[in-house]
Amino acid sequence: HHCYFSGGPAVEMALGAFFSAGEVIPLTLLTVEAWSFLQLGSRQQVGAAAAFPHRWAVLFLASVGFWNFLGAGVFGFLINLPVVSYYQIGTLLTSNHGHAAFMGVYGMLALALLVFCTRYLARPEDWSEGLIRYTFWATNLGLMLMILGHLFPLGVLQLGDVVTHGYWHARTEWFKNYPLLSWARLPGDLLFISGSAPLAWLSTKVALRTRLAPAPVDASGASIETSLYTEVLPAGPGAREGI
Repeated sequence: HHCYFSGGPAVEMALGAFFSAGEVIPLTLLTVEAWSFLQLGSRQQVGAAAAFPHRWAVLFLASVGFWNFLGAGVFGFLINLPVVSYYQIGTLLTSNHGHAAFMGVYGMLALALLVFCTRYLARPEDWSEGLIRYTFWATNLGLMLMILGHLFPLGVLQLGDVVTHGYWHARTEWFKNYPLLSWARLPGDLLFISGSAPLAWLSTKVALRTRLAPAPVDASGASIETSLYTEVLPAGPGAREGI
C-alpha cells in the first residue's frame, strides 16, 4: 500500500488493498492472545511463594499487542485502502498511524527487552517498582495523548480540507501550526519524554554496578564462576538449588 500511486500496475493496488484490509484479522487475534497470556499469568501467580519478577516486562509486551492492534490495525486500516489513501497520504493521519504503529510496536518491544534485562541484572536493593511503573504508564499514556490530542484530530481536519479545498490546501503550514491542537500535544509529549528518564537512570545504574562490581573469588584467590540465575525446587528427595 506504500506504492499505490507510484506508477505501478493495477494489480499492485489490488493486492495492496486486499492485504491491507486483511491485516486487521491477525492483529486482532494477537491482541486477544496477549490478553489471554496476561490472564493466565495472573491466575498462576495467585498463591505463589514469590512475586513474578518480570511483571512490567510482560506488561510492556502486552502493550505491544495493544498498539499493534490500534496503530497498525485500526489507524492503518483508516488510510491503507486506495479509495481513502488517495486523499490521506501525506496528511497527519499518516503520521498518526506511523507514531502509534512504530513506537507502539517496536518501541514498546525494545522497552520490554530493556526492562527484562535490567530486572534480571538488578540486585533487590537497586530495583524500583515505582520507577518502572511510572515509565510504563507515562510512555503509554503520553503516546495516547499525543495521538488523541494532536495527530488524529488534526488529521481529520486535514482530510475535510482535502475534500473541500484540495490536497494542496491541506498541506499548507497553517495546519502544521494549528494553534489549539499544537499546544494540546504538549502534555502528551512531556509525559512521554518524562517516562523515559526513570528507566534510563535505573538501567544505567544497574549496568554500571554490574560492570564495576568485583568478581567473587574463593579462598585461594581464584575467580568463581557465578550462575546466571538460581532455580529453587520444592524441598524433598532430589531437590537442588542453583544452576
